[in-house]
Amino acid sequence: MSRKLLFPLVVAAVLTACGGGDGSSPAPDNGNTGGTGGTGGTGGTGGTGGTGGTGGTGGSGSSDSPTLTQGLASVEQANLFPAGSRVAALGRSFDGDGGSWLVPAEVRYQDSTVPMASDLYNAYVSGHSYANSAAAIAALDGSDIVELDADGEVISAFIFADNYFELYVNGVAVAKDPVPFTEFNSNIVRFRVKQPFTVAMHLVDWEENLGTGTENNQGSSFHPGDGGMVALFKDASGNIIGKTDSSWKAQTFYTAPITDTTCLSQSAGLRASNSCATTAPSDIASVYAAHWALPENWAASDFDDSLWPNAYSYSNTTVGVDNKPAYTQFTDLFDNSASDAQFIWSSNLILDNEVLVRATIGSSGTGGSSGDFYLSSPALKSKLILPLSATCEGADNGKMLPLSWDNAPEGTQSFALVMYTFPNPADTDFAGAHFYQIQYDIPAATKALSEGDHGTGVYGINSVNGQQLYSAPCSQGADEHTYILSLYALSAPVGSLGLTASTTDLVALENAIEGKVLGSASLHMTRVRYNPNNDDHVPTSTPSDCATKSAAFEDYAGLVSVSCDSSTMTVNTLVGLPDRSQLDVDKPNVGTHSWIGRVPLPQQPSWSVPLVPQYLASTASNLNIHHPIGIAVDGVPILHYAKENAPDEVAQLGQDYSSRDTVLLGELDQCGAHAGNGEDYHYHYAPLCLMDTQDPSKPLAYMFDGIPLYFGTGGGQLTSGGVNYGGGRYTSLDYRPQKVKTGERPLDECNGYDLHGDGSEYVYYSSKTAPYTIGCYRAEASQATAMQTVAAHWENERLQDFTFGTEVELTDYDTLSLNGATWTYIEVTPSADNTHIPAGNVAMILYRPLVAGETGYQAGKDCYRFRYRLDKNDTTGSNDLVTAHCR
Repeated sequence: MSRKLLFPLVVAAVLTACGGGDGSSPAPDNGNTGGTGGTGGTGGTGGTGGTGGTGGTGGSGSSDSPTLTQGLASVEQANLFPAGSRVAALGRSFDGDGGSWLVPAEVRYQDSTVPMASDLYNAYVSGHSYANSAAAIAALDGSDIVELDADGEVISAFIFADNYFELYVNGVAVAKDPVPFTEFNSNIVRFRVKQPFTVAMHLVDWEENLGTGTENNQGSSFHPGDGGMVALFKDASGNIIGKTDSSWKAQTFYTAPITDTTCLSQSAGLRASNSCATTAPSDIASVYAAHWALPENWAASDFDDSLWPNAYSYSNTTVGVDNKPAYTQFTDLFDNSASDAQFIWSSNLILDNEVLVRATIGSSGTGGSSGDFYLSSPALKSKLILPLSATCEGADNGKMLPLSWDNAPEGTQSFALVMYTFPNPADTDFAGAHFYQIQYDIPAATKALSEGDHGTGVYGINSVNGQQLYSAPCSQGADEHTYILSLYALSAPVGSLGLTASTTDLVALENAIEGKVLGSASLHMTRVRYNPNNDDHVPTSTPSDCATKSAAFEDYAGLVSVSCDSSTMTVNTLVGLPDRSQLDVDKPNVGTHSWIGRVPLPQQPSWSVPLVPQYLASTASNLNIHHPIGIAVDGVPILHYAKENAPDEVAQLGQDYSSRDTVLLGELDQCGAHAGNGEDYHYHYAPLCLMDTQDPSKPLAYMFDGIPLYFGTGGGQLTSGGVNYGGGRYTSLDYRPQKVKTGERPLDECNGYDLHGDGSEYVYYSSKTAPYTIGCYRAEASQATAMQTVAAHWENERLQDFTFGTEVELTDYDTLSLNGATWTYIEVTPSADNTHIPAGNVAMILYRPLVAGETGYQAGKDCYRFRYRLDKNDTTGSNDLVTAHCR
């Protein structure tokens, strides 16, 4: 058709790729049941009249318990896309009830009625790897536009999915991914439709070992893959009318690999596998997979997804796309700032392999909001673990999370907010719930609550102490609990519920709002609590086998992978940058008071850790200051706290290093790390910012003698006016063993704890004061050879370009858009004695990776563009010093 259209043109573009990246008992759903045979339910109609693919029977909410299969599936189709670097096969798994399941999913790749998405970047088609989205759109002749509403407008959707997507609009299949597995591609999809419209997507993380959710990757033949999808929707004027974020709905339908089925749980619609191992299984034949049948008409506009969980958002670093040109050439569309499209998936980025997502996009033109009603918190990481700061171990006995929400239904007159848990996870009766916050009569104009807010609306009573305020969860056992935060948009005006605050509990509020709820949004958070006043969290032995040691890294599977041979655990750093919340107190680099001028860039080294420690008879000065001393569970290395004074200097026990203590000198950020001379992010302090979600019974790190480091104490402001490590959140924590606290068995000079009092086994505990991590090794360590890969170095030293001086404080770290590209920036605030930054100015350094075709790019190398800006208010960058470097 001609590009001259009678209606406004709205464009939708889609990107696809592959990257890196997550109990309670099953609870009843809305009464709908899922099939066990994996056939029956239609997803939607074809874009040109074809029928929807079959997906299984089931209701519109959460189905009941999954059907399990075990071992490898039989191959049904050898390869859907022979040009790919990996085999995109289909297979069939059989369950114990005689049913069968097509794996990894029943896709419509060979259905000719579903159009192939147009390309943004496709290395398999000559000339289809475009420099930017404008060039890709200009190459289209209009025949790609799928007609849904004759009186609608053309929308452009931009999508990046790992690995495969099918896109439905109002129940009609409008596009499928032309490359089902790898290499990495990105796409545009355009369709004419009236706003608002429903978007539904079938997302598949492909697998090579069919039926097990694993692939040949990262040194293992059975590596669990990972997913992730980001999408942006634009109208004809180029206005963004929709984007992926945590307001979308997302539900998993195929979870694998599972080595222990007791790790699966289900509560309030969430099919959780956070407790399942994400390391490569050793016996592929014994691996289980969990399947749920796709519900009927899941892509239709009138499908009820209210019982589905909200999507989980993931950073581009976690998904692992920062070195993929199919993504990096289109950062004008996608980046990881809070205001832009986010990578989304279900609750487990690693194990969930088939995911359905849904959202409402666009405005009705009647003043209504765009998108689904959602609730979020900047304090939550992608796994939605309840932060320690909101529990009774938090500062001031715990504070309510900061919250924000948007897209409330039309007619909303007030909000009500509750937080609760069911001690019996199978329970659905609020009479049996424990509740920590009851808040109502929140004005309709409210869109956010600050941390610990007690001044908005009216507070009912909690079930912990009966007070009219938030009471932090403080579970007595070490079991995992699910905590639910629900926000209700009500048609009832403020003051009309007829409640008495001093007697309003969860049941009373739920009864009062019945029939007045216009919509609701929820967060499902998990937490395992250990009481620091007993030793339930203290290990009884030092981990010395692959399964036990590698378990410490499972919660950070998107950042690190682990493999073992008979004597060694190899830890592969996938990113080299931490996964933090969006709180200011968690930002990397921020807080540094004495800056060496470096910025943190992605790194992918590998590290060698002995499986079985070879203990030394006594403490000794045996720790080299130059080399890393251990690897944190997030894949970031740890170095000794002192600055090196001579090549290969050995730290001497008993020596005072305060004059070159990086912690006391303020050279570290608020989380105890900084970028070193290799532009590599590393810790000199215990990685205490992990503690907001860290299970204290698990190590924070493994040192290169094979002994784990646990959190004991840490954090706080160690010098007057200095860095406040951990933002004051962990200063009162003390997870040291009781015998250490009483002095019966103190930590030794290495910060080692003698587990049995006989010298047979040791573990390390962190400390607030030097040596912070360890002062020496209690077992043999090959420190100089622990790093198995050669560190990257600039061809030309970057610091020769420009300097802001060391007399600065780093005050912000985020991303911004400039000239159609996304840049990471660090804000540099000068001290009074700084002579490099004009008085009154705040400076910035901006940087981003270069891609093929850009000036300065060199194939096979990591190349970056840098901008040095003396005044952050110069938003155009007209006076920036701009350089490029490769390594």
